[in-house]
Amino acid sequence: CQSHQTRTMTSVSRVHGCVYAAAILGIIVFMLVLLHTNTGARNHMIKYKAAGLQRIKSLGRNLIVSLNKSQALNGGLMKINDDQIKKSIENVPQSSAIPYVVNVRHSFELVEGLKSHLYIYSALWNVKNVRLESIKVKGYVFQNLQCVFYYTLDNSKPDLYVKSEIKQRNANGLQYVIAHITCPITKNEFKGKIPMFVGFVENALDKPRQLFPVEHLSQSKEVTHEFTECVPAMHEWANAALLVEKIEMGRLFGAGRIVLYDTSISPSVDAVLRMYAREWAEGRETLEVVVLPWKLPKESGEQIPIHYWAQELAMDDCLYRYKRLSKYIVFDDLDEFLVPFKHDNWSALVEERQKLNPKSIGWLFRSSVFSKNIPSVALGYEQDYLRYRSSILGLTMRDEYIYPKDIRPKLIVNPGVVEEMGVHLISKGTGSTDILPVDVGLLFHYRKEPNCCRRIKDTRLVYKYGDRLVARLKEIWSKLPGVGLGWSPLSKINCTIHQKPDKKKIKQCSRL
Repeated sequence: CQSHQTRTMTSVSRVHGCVYAAAILGIIVFMLVLLHTNTGARNHMIKYKAAGLQRIKSLGRNLIVSLNKSQALNGGLMKINDDQIKKSIENVPQSSAIPYVVNVRHSFELVEGLKSHLYIYSALWNVKNVRLESIKVKGYVFQNLQCVFYYTLDNSKPDLYVKSEIKQRNANGLQYVIAHITCPITKNEFKGKIPMFVGFVENALDKPRQLFPVEHLSQSKEVTHEFTECVPAMHEWANAALLVEKIEMGRLFGAGRIVLYDTSISPSVDAVLRMYAREWAEGRETLEVVVLPWKLPKESGEQIPIHYWAQELAMDDCLYRYKRLSKYIVFDDLDEFLVPFKHDNWSALVEERQKLNPKSIGWLFRSSVFSKNIPSVALGYEQDYLRYRSSILGLTMRDEYIYPKDIRPKLIVNPGVVEEMGVHLISKGTGSTDILPVDVGLLFHYRKEPNCCRRIKDTRLVYKYGDRLVARLKEIWSKLPGVGLGWSPLSKINCTIHQKPDKKKIKQCSRL
């Protein structure tokens, strides 16, 4: 019996020991699980912050590289330094509701979260407001489109909501139209700060889903030129010879900057533009050639129907992008030349005309056509014409007819007092337009034209600028070995038929 009692007590002790051991083991397992959970959460937090930092660094890097390495191609953008990036990462919020920053490169981006399609190309700081170049659906009215400003890289905290002002232009019966959006900022709201980003909502209680960088081309950091020449969309452009001639004549007339918008260009044209950009970036070129991408939006793989490649939108973008970096801006096309006859350049012409008409804000050149159907090489320039395929040297037969002031003219304007440009006139500005006498200035337009008018030989441009032009062409083409002068094959052409409300059909084609 005693032996049985002893055995029973020993068994109980063993059971108690097992229970204690199991309890200790359970505590250890619980602590290991807790440690693993905390480590996983901490690692998740680190990864999230790292992703946020990478996103912000990517934004800053894109901006800085665009400015420093490709300034001649994109016109320059605001700088974000590393200190700003490091400070901002400490405040990266842990929320999926943070709006993302769209890519900095110039492209049409669809604004998310709105009731109708709105594509934004650029957001430009204009001292009293931010001007946005956009495309919208014709007829749709945004009742309460709010501009949401962010003044820091912390894109979780909007700083200011402002109701936008929207102006729709030139529908031409198509589904989409260009629109200028203005986000006004009062002196009290400004407080010496320039917003870094802007987003859009239709309800002031909402946050935007994405942010657009506000581009600020500072007068203290960028080059200011007396004349900037704006040339809207290069569409299916492959005539490298005419492009070089256009740029070099701009130089001779007095342009310090030429801005081009690229919709579709050939390899030879691309090579020409890259050469000018390289020469400018390396300090060997005094003429700044800026190329901005102009790829219109697509829906279901097709380019949206809009009038003439949104030409007026490109003009407005150029006006506001360089308004504070130019004393004057010239608006024309690749095959047009604003020719001063009694002055050596645009500067001398404008200076004298301003004395005659002090209230002028624009100087209008009436137009006349040189037909490409009738080659007529200027005497003494036969070999130069064959070598460089110069329109100016090879086409000297002009229509005797000169278009009236309201048909096909082009202008030089004072951008400081011009608020809006049309293709052939100043749409909005404070002042008058000086209609130049045709013996003072004339627009030479080189194009294929039906035989409609009596033609006369006009060699004034050739014999005034011919020798200087040939010298420039020789120098430029010596830097372009192997680059073709004329049309080079592009990729496949895609054409779309659009039907207007009046049942009339419009065909629009683009390179894929």
